[in-house]
Amino acid sequence: MGDKKQTALELWEKLSKAYDKVRKVQSKQMFEQKLTTPQFGVLEILHKMGPVPLKKISEEMMVTGANITCVVDNLEKEGFVKRIPSKEDRRVIHADLTPQGKAKIESIMPAYSESMAAVIGSLNDHEQKELSKLLGKIQ
Repeated sequence: MGDKKQTALELWEKLSKAYDKVRKVQSKQMFEQKLTTPQFGVLEILHKMGPVPLKKISEEMMVTGANITCVVDNLEKEGFVKRIPSKEDRRVIHADLTPQGKAKIESIMPAYSESMAAVIGSLNDHEQKELSKLLGKIQ
């Protein structure tokens, strides 16, 4: 196997392990909040972006529309999210945070930010920025 291919495989292994480490921290924290990781992902997107079409949420999370429908159904049952039909296109459904959902995500974010900073804390500021830039090239 060529050096370039070997390097790519080693990089993939390290990326996978780093992702798994971060995901475990996130999953544990969301379990304590009685949320699934996908539910947190939807709440986080809505918190950042405001009301967005379900299709946009599925694109952001890189999952199927059916998966997002199920996640939003469960968040709606909990009172965290509401669906809003589009005024321009009746085929489009937007999701938005309810006041309860906004309070939930805002109560989670400080500790979540802290735990993510701790996981990434082995990198200095320059390294974090550089890693972010490099990973952006892969997307």
